[in-house]
Amino acid sequence: MKRYFCDTSALIKLYHAEIGTDFMDSVFGSRNISIIISELTMIEFYSALSKKLRVGEISHEARQEGIRNFDKDCRNRFIIRFLDRTVVKTAREIIAGHGDRFSIRTLDAIQLSACLSEKPDCFVCADVNLIKIARSESIDVLNPEWHGTETEFF
Repeated sequence: MKRYFCDTSALIKLYHAEIGTDFMDSVFGSRNISIIISELTMIEFYSALSKKLRVGEISHEARQEGIRNFDKDCRNRFIIRFLDRTVVKTAREIIAGHGDRFSIRTLDAIQLSACLSEKPDCFVCADVNLIKIARSESIDVLNPEWHGTETEFF
């Protein structure tokens, strides 16, 4: 069974139709793949849906439905990587190691650190900057927005 670690930028596509949703639906629908998310994703997801509501991309009802479905998937489908001292320490090392060349946000460093701790087969992410850093850490990456295209941005 393949293990995919999904960043919030990719995971949100399961609950809101946008570029990359078809790819994420195919990943999520496969029984040969386990999906790992960090505890941080559980917070970021709520924030992402709230932003979509604020900017008028979704209705209040759609936000509530997305939260219900996500919470159910957290209980029944996802493997949750809880944050601990090791994740925090590695996140600091990621920022120290890459912050001079790349703009790396704190929460992205925590996501990448949680991913590294799980040693997945693949990191699924739609954040181009975070993808660059993950690749420099020798992590195999899938961007659901590029799946099926020949597009490379670096």
